[in-house]
Amino acid sequence: MKNKFLNLLFLLCSLVLFLGTVSAEEDDPGRYDFSIFEPDKNGEKADDTPDYSSACKKYTNKDERINCCNQDTSASGRYECKKSLYDVCMNGSGTLQRMKCCSQNFSGEELENCNDAAQNYCGVNELVRLQKAAAAVDVKYEPVVLKADGYDDPNSTNYSVLIYALDIKVYNITKDIRVIVQPEGGTSYTLDVSNNTADGYVVLRDDNVGTIKNYSFAIYSRTGSCENGSIRNIKLSTPRYNHLSNREACREVPGFYKCQEFVSYDFETGDYVKEIQEYKEKLAKQGIKEKEDGTVASKGGITKAIKKVSDNKWVVLAIVLVVGCVVTYFLIKKRRED
Repeated sequence: MKNKFLNLLFLLCSLVLFLGTVSAEEDDPGRYDFSIFEPDKNGEKADDTPDYSSACKKYTNKDERINCCNQDTSASGRYECKKSLYDVCMNGSGTLQRMKCCSQNFSGEELENCNDAAQNYCGVNELVRLQKAAAAVDVKYEPVVLKADGYDDPNSTNYSVLIYALDIKVYNITKDIRVIVQPEGGTSYTLDVSNNTADGYVVLRDDNVGTIKNYSFAIYSRTGSCENGSIRNIKLSTPRYNHLSNREACREVPGFYKCQEFVSYDFETGDYVKEIQEYKEKLAKQGIKEKEDGTVASKGGITKAIKKVSDNKWVVLAIVLVVGCVVTYFLIKKRRED
């Protein structure tokens, strides 16, 4: 059995080595393969005029591609074949490298065309790298309360005046990307890595928070050939400050929809005092009281549980009897077995 297994393993290894050798021979860039122009099985040529332009495209190395193209005896054919070097030049890792390739292989109008393509070409690897950077960008807002100038001065008109604002924070802007911010109905502006704070994010302060606002954050490449189109777009809607939130009537119920400090909806003020009173009475009937953060806490939890048991005492008694009978049965059975 052991010998059979070793023989099988040897055969598999030999097959792998054979396939690897065949593959290596086929991929050898030093061998020009014009087999597509050789006579077919019927002894006829596939094409009287070899298409070197197509045949030479398999060589991604510039020099190998030129050597291949030069085998074409037709001047126009050589020109058409070498035009495929656009592909080789566009595989360069950066704009400068692509343009250098163009200058080494073209002149005149062809050079201009190649340089234009080099500057506007967005390679797959570069695009993937930029997409990863753009995916890491995050945008959040944070309410802030500021003291107005003269807040501590009894003689100032701003004595005890607070300013409510929002800080919009844009995280993870790197040197490779820029962000164009477009406020709805406003003027756009651009952010880049130079706008980052010491903590590594950009802060946009909005101290005019009387309305709900919508923003668009379009992420572009900061430099290079992928900068012409946006890579990602982030939408953000910020809430408005609710001027009713600091009224006396709202102090005990900050979670009520007309008492929350920042809201993402509009409502009519109406008789909000009456609505708040009705809301308080409803909570009282349910034995609930709001906490300072606007969440609710149940009052008298044990009392309510006892009341619930009392209201369903017959159901509870039945469950207790059934459980007692089952336990007793198993105890008797076990004692008899012992």
